[in-house]
Amino acid sequence: MELDRRHFLSGLGMLLGAGSLLRSAPAYAVELDGTLIIGMSTESSSMDPHWHIQTANSSVSQHLFDRIVHMDASQNEVPGLAESWRNVDGNTWEFTLREGATFHNGDPVTVEDLIFSYARASDVPGAIFNLRAYLGDKTFEKVDDRTLRVITEQPNPIVPRELATTAIISKKVGETALPEDYNSGKACIGSGPYKFVEYVPGQVIQVERHDGYWGEKPQWSRVVFRPIPTGGSRVAALQSGDVNVIDSVPPSDVEHLEKDAKLRLGRGTANRMIFLSFDQGRDVSPYATAKDGSAIPNPFKNHLVRDAFDLAIDKKAIAERILSGNGAPAEQLVPAGIFGHNPEIALRDADAAKAKAMLEEAGYPDGFKLTLHGPNDRFIRDSAVLQAVAQMLARIGIAIEVDAMPANIFYKRAASGGEGGVPEFSFFLVGYGAATGEVSGVLRNLIHSYDDASGFGSNNRGRYSNPDLDALIEEGMATVDDAKREEIYRKCCAMAVADLAVIPLYYPISVWGMQSDIQFEGRSDERTLAMDFHLAG
Repeated sequence: MELDRRHFLSGLGMLLGAGSLLRSAPAYAVELDGTLIIGMSTESSSMDPHWHIQTANSSVSQHLFDRIVHMDASQNEVPGLAESWRNVDGNTWEFTLREGATFHNGDPVTVEDLIFSYARASDVPGAIFNLRAYLGDKTFEKVDDRTLRVITEQPNPIVPRELATTAIISKKVGETALPEDYNSGKACIGSGPYKFVEYVPGQVIQVERHDGYWGEKPQWSRVVFRPIPTGGSRVAALQSGDVNVIDSVPPSDVEHLEKDAKLRLGRGTANRMIFLSFDQGRDVSPYATAKDGSAIPNPFKNHLVRDAFDLAIDKKAIAERILSGNGAPAEQLVPAGIFGHNPEIALRDADAAKAKAMLEEAGYPDGFKLTLHGPNDRFIRDSAVLQAVAQMLARIGIAIEVDAMPANIFYKRAASGGEGGVPEFSFFLVGYGAATGEVSGVLRNLIHSYDDASGFGSNNRGRYSNPDLDALIEEGMATVDDAKREEIYRKCCAMAVADLAVIPLYYPISVWGMQSDIQFEGRSDERTLAMDFHLAG
């Protein structure tokens, strides 16, 4: 432990210190060009920007690795490494690379780097989630030193938004680099506003300002990310001055933090749906058995069973009582404000008696035995939400156990922990955000049938499949006319909800806590970016 502390101090100097030293030197004296210390609810699982596209990883990687197109706090497109772009025809886009953008080692960012990055992001060996779903339909060509041409297999109206998901890395560095080389810092050379300093898994990530950055310089010369998964500990660190900012303020702490004159809160309605997913691919599902533990046919292939589960779960109660208003009950795949949201889909009222009757009609008058899996450090009060869902399902006869675990373990098992490398769980809690600001990403990655070759269904861990819905999703993706595409996506949402592809549970309302002299208005993508935090006034 002492060795870790000395190593930590050697990188930061006495100003930053380790956790115990930070408590003796509170962070309240935050200054322009000083250090911003951020307490994160979820640990980043890798410094490789293509390893796992989830909020904590993306938040950290965006400091180090730039994108060709950026998304602002409301998920509008703004220039990134590309200063401009245009749709040449339905299937062709051209992006003009800005002059003067360099990697942290001084090398210029080139069109070749862009092309290499998209190829690598589509197929990182062992990655939990690759970006093939966003990139698989595209061919990348160099037109000249500053022009990238992107050709799609069919018309694609959101190419700039899709490319905004992918970090750009150096071809020279990345050609021989493995994910562990990014974790060590050896290959962690991007073109973003900050440079890598140190990554100690479970303890700290440090970055320092890249003064050669092409864009607006962030106010903070150094940023320290500290994973603090326990909500109470995160709040205590903020109140004591150990950190300047925290994400995921626990619902139970919102009211009293709002009354603290030394602090302020920022809020953002997330683009994310937290949902429950069923195993609908296997004939026998490993964690769904008869009550005596004997094997039974997979009950989740029966629409009545899925319908009964949906009806038994009181989403309003979860949002109001468990989340204390830090979530809104979800009736569909994306909240209002996201392109493709269907305003005609209404939230169902829970009805345990009717749900139990449905279960009996499905052939399970006495229910069955089930394990509900989920993370215990990824979403606000996720363990409590899991327990609440279990209690609601127990009322209709399901003998249910909850198995909650750290997110980095959960996601690996959910993606490939089953026999033969398939998704492991039968019934589980997870989340998915509309990364492009449209429902299209949710539809093609979460709802579309799984297809490794094309990248469709890359996050469809329940292996739900509906060929008619697949065809409609693909039609929407090829429709350039916005009004027609929105109509198609609304139909897709209605079909997915009616078919119980998943059970939408709630939309998070993200809450950040910070010192009163820091300003931040929140982001719909839930990312915590030091570049968005500014000294008040």
